[in-house]
Amino acid sequence: MKNEFNLLIITYTFFFIYLCIQKNMIPLEKAIELALEHAKIIQTEEIPFNEALYRILAEDVFSDIDIPPFNKSAMDGFALRKSEVNQPLKIVQTVQAGDVPIKQLNQGECVKIMTGARLPDNADYVAKIEDTEINQEGKVIIKQVENKPNIRFAAEDIRTGEVVLTKGTLIRPQEIASLATVGKTTISVYKKPKIIVASTGNELTEPFNLPNEVQIRNSNAYQIIAQCNQIGINAEYSGIVEDTLESTLHHIQKMMNQCDIMIFSGGVSMGDFDFVPQALHQLEFDEIFHTIAVQPGKPTLMAQKRNQYFFGLPGNPVSSFMQFELIVKPFIYKVMGHEYHAKTAFLPLAIEYRRKKAERTSLIPVEIKENKVHPIEYHGSAHLFAMNSAQGFIAIPQHTTIVSKDTYVTVRLL
Repeated sequence: MKNEFNLLIITYTFFFIYLCIQKNMIPLEKAIELALEHAKIIQTEEIPFNEALYRILAEDVFSDIDIPPFNKSAMDGFALRKSEVNQPLKIVQTVQAGDVPIKQLNQGECVKIMTGARLPDNADYVAKIEDTEINQEGKVIIKQVENKPNIRFAAEDIRTGEVVLTKGTLIRPQEIASLATVGKTTISVYKKPKIIVASTGNELTEPFNLPNEVQIRNSNAYQIIAQCNQIGINAEYSGIVEDTLESTLHHIQKMMNQCDIMIFSGGVSMGDFDFVPQALHQLEFDEIFHTIAVQPGKPTLMAQKRNQYFFGLPGNPVSSFMQFELIVKPFIYKVMGHEYHAKTAFLPLAIEYRRKKAERTSLIPVEIKENKVHPIEYHGSAHLFAMNSAQGFIAIPQHTTIVSKDTYVTVRLL
């Protein structure tokens, strides 16, 4: 009887804990919203434009010239006055890009012109080479006339003083070209946050070691660092944290003195040796969220202490990968002044998808074949190698158990 009573107490205790966890779970969308709400943009700095790849502009950029700066030929051909296309035209000059053309064409005149070269002021049409022929007198005959003038007109792209790039723009190679075009050789950008990454777990060993019978190699930290590198952040590695409160406290305190954002993998769940929440509480961090209604990635934690941030990602590699993509990456961009929007595709599901439990949003790795979405073989959040063939993932909403074949779904592309 006593044993039965004890079993009943244990059962109710676990049920109570389960209810508390369920109660504190927040939807994935809410976790993303909270993370972005707490992101504070950091300071700015001046850098050369050609060193600004993947940085975020902290100012609007204006053009100091008209673009194009003059009327220029859109192709190789002959520049003339369109009113004279029906008569033979004398070639009075050959103009290549960089040459100064004659100011005005007189009656019956044209210039041979190359792509990008400036037109005479009164030329209003460029005949393509293939639409012309030269007669015995060496004059140009226009065989075919197009409706379009084949001219790039001055200021048709940008006028002097017009905004070329706006504050908050992510600088890619094409933005580098725009900065060069308008002569903006020094720009103001938001500083990169300093990020340090660590992994927790007595079972972990470094990748260059051969694991013993109870160890696994530490992959998560290097995965997270690579994800940071993808967005232009050179994150530092702080090593493996032992599963003790003392070690966890020591690592977090050390990282606090060196960075703006700390990212831990593991140690954030409800186990006996998950000391990260307790350590953060002792160090007076404010917990923003801890449990998310998502699979994989339920035990994802975010905390803040003044202008320092802590992300505790799950120990399973797929969980940490996806929660970095969904929460941490947009957050990092936000503190650098940029609104991040992941690339997506909206395509039909190739097969019917079913699941038994639906209390959480499910993230399913997929590949795209013949413009249809195929869930890949996936054994759960520890199945790291599933991500190697994944082109993206889809989210099955809470309380949805069946998604029919040919239903259009949004794929978050990787």
